[in-house]
Amino acid sequence: MSVRFRGVRGGTGPVTLGQRNVLRWLGTDGDRSDVLPVFVELSPGHTVSELVGALGVLVARHEALRTTFVLDSPEGPTQRVLVEGEVALQLHELTGDDPLAFIGQLVWQQLGVPFDVVDGLPLRVLVITDGGAPIVAVLLFCHVAVDAAGAAIVGEQLRALLAGRDDLAEERGHQPLDQAEWEQSEVGRRRTRSALKYWDTRLRQVPQAMCAMPPHPDGTPGYLERRMVSTAAASALRVIVERTGASYSTVVLAAAAALLSVRTATPDGVIVSICGNRFRSAWREYVGPLAQDALVPYTLDDDATFDDVVRQVQATTINAYRYAQFDSIELWEVIDNVGRERGTYFHRDAVFNDLGATTAAAATNAPDDPVAALADTRLEPMPDRTLPTAFLLTLGGVSDTDADIRLHVDTARFPAAEVDTVLLALERLLVTAATGEVRVRDIGAATGVSPVRREESWRLLDSSWVDLDEVHAAVSDAVGGGAVRVTAEDGRITAHVAAPAPGPRELHTAVLAALPGRPGAMAPHHYVIHDIQGTVLDSGSGRPTASAD
Repeated sequence: MSVRFRGVRGGTGPVTLGQRNVLRWLGTDGDRSDVLPVFVELSPGHTVSELVGALGVLVARHEALRTTFVLDSPEGPTQRVLVEGEVALQLHELTGDDPLAFIGQLVWQQLGVPFDVVDGLPLRVLVITDGGAPIVAVLLFCHVAVDAAGAAIVGEQLRALLAGRDDLAEERGHQPLDQAEWEQSEVGRRRTRSALKYWDTRLRQVPQAMCAMPPHPDGTPGYLERRMVSTAAASALRVIVERTGASYSTVVLAAAAALLSVRTATPDGVIVSICGNRFRSAWREYVGPLAQDALVPYTLDDDATFDDVVRQVQATTINAYRYAQFDSIELWEVIDNVGRERGTYFHRDAVFNDLGATTAAAATNAPDDPVAALADTRLEPMPDRTLPTAFLLTLGGVSDTDADIRLHVDTARFPAAEVDTVLLALERLLVTAATGEVRVRDIGAATGVSPVRREESWRLLDSSWVDLDEVHAAVSDAVGGGAVRVTAEDGRITAHVAAPAPGPRELHTAVLAALPGRPGAMAPHHYVIHDIQGTVLDSGSGRPTASAD
């Protein structure tokens, strides 16, 4: 079937920062992350024609859902909003004894079908019927049209329309064309400049990789994701939120940061939190890709309580979220410049994502005793996907009874057998903090998480854990396998390289190119090139700044 729509406004204009950033990676991940599904359960009594009508209203209301893109323009990509048209809708009659498996298989197949952003619309709809009556609608969005928050907004508005809300057809609200205009204003440009300055400053201070650890003895190459559904965590979150005034999202982020720092023995840590960027009142129901990375540094003091950690993370997160709007190309230029001067590669290996804003009614019906509720925790597998992070913790949401928390890991460093352990440790930390005082120094004992064991070749240098053996391998690769000796003294790494070898600047550039995929490697602070007798032929930092020598 088709869902016909007719909107109020059409037109063309420059793309938003969010659209531009998504268009750069769209179709390159190979992990089905281009498609965002939203599931809407339908109450009995609704008809397919009602559903088609409600969807037509929503597509007319949200210009992002009726936007295509011109990618070959000399001025760069352009968004093109259609006034009218059709969205594809598929009807599937339920078969078999397992509705969840039937729907899951349909959606999994659709996740592998890419969107045509040039000639097609960024929304597909699946409607599952039982005896001809619709029971579930699955909205499949292209990521260039929405982020997770925007997709959730459309899903909630579909439920509201079907429940009788009649004002959504009349409100236009803030649209991607308006967002692009704001971003190109002086205020918008000042905001993006401030964001790049913030990242430049913080990247010079934080660890280059939070998960710089030796491969786990039981680890294997690959990725795995698991989900924990916990009434105990929901109950504990409610208590901690009431006590600290922080959001549910902030408390889960603080718990993840604390556990990761204990596991990696990195008290001065950093985590990338995906920021929804819907702070302005006009943007709260914005449908479009607005979410971007926020760089959240934090410091764990052994004497601090978990509440102290929550309050610190709340403050640093609020600050970081102010600087989470930027052009991704310009940001990577900042990252690369800092990396050349510092001799590091930013790995973005620890990430937190809150998939939806938690309402004030969250966890209202969770049990009063989180300890007793521990017996009800469920651990469930998630579909396989490959994401370029070693540790991704996702807050799927907090309902009135449960917390949905998911962990996606690199199984070389977090083996499959440990994934459930980490999720349960997070739950224990929340429950322990809700029922009594827990200090940072006691988190390991309270959760069973112990610091990773590192060999003598590892050093804590410039806030980062560095494996001198990995540094040696990176330098050796840079010189094509020539003789290399690496030493570390007074917080500085020196590489002694036998001639023939390039000069320090060329050598430094080659070492930097060898750092991706090596979270334990850092470029030396100083290069010494010598002949076979040991006579120094050349030396220097190789950095692009004169002061680095």
